[in-house]
Amino acid sequence: MTKKSTSFSKHISIKEAYSGSNTAKKHKIDNKPPRYAMENMKILAEELFEPLREEIGHPIRVSSFFRGKELNAALKGAENSQHLTGHAIDLISSGKMTNADIFYLIKNNYDYDKLIWEMGDDKNPDWVHVSYVKGANRKLVYQAYRQPGKGFSTYKWFDLDNKDEQEKEV
Repeated sequence: MTKKSTSFSKHISIKEAYSGSNTAKKHKIDNKPPRYAMENMKILAEELFEPLREEIGHPIRVSSFFRGKELNAALKGAENSQHLTGHAIDLISSGKMTNADIFYLIKNNYDYDKLIWEMGDDKNPDWVHVSYVKGANRKLVYQAYRQPGKGFSTYKWFDLDNKDEQEKEV
C-alpha cells in the first residue's frame, strides 16, 4: 500500500497548491489542476519559490496557487489570470520579513514574469503575487489597489522605488 503524498514540493503542501481553498469547499468546486498546469506549478516551485524559501530561511504562506476557471470566477479573478495555468502564486510572509521585504527580494534578485504589490499601502502590500513562465519572463512590476466604490482591482506600473529616490533627493 502506497502512502498518499501531502507535499507538492519541499515547502508547499498539496493543500496550499490547489486543494485548500475555502471558497472551493464552500461552493463544492473541484480545483484539481490539469497536467499542463501541474507542470507549470512544478517549474514555478522549483525555480522561484523553493530558492526564495531557502534564502529567507522561514516559512512563506501560499495563499493562492492554482485556480481552475470555476474557482477563479467565484473569487472574481481576472479572466486571463496566470493562476489558471499554474504560472502564478500569491505569497504572505509568516516570519521575520514583511511582505515588502519579500517583494523587493524577488524584484531585485529573481527571474519572474509578473510581480505585483497587492493592495495594502505604500509601505507593505497585503500579499505578493509573482508569476514565472520558463523562458518567457518579462519582469513586469505592478501595484494593485482598489478604488473606493469599485469591486475590482486596478493596476498601475510600480513606482514606489521612484518615490523613495525622490524622498532621498529632497
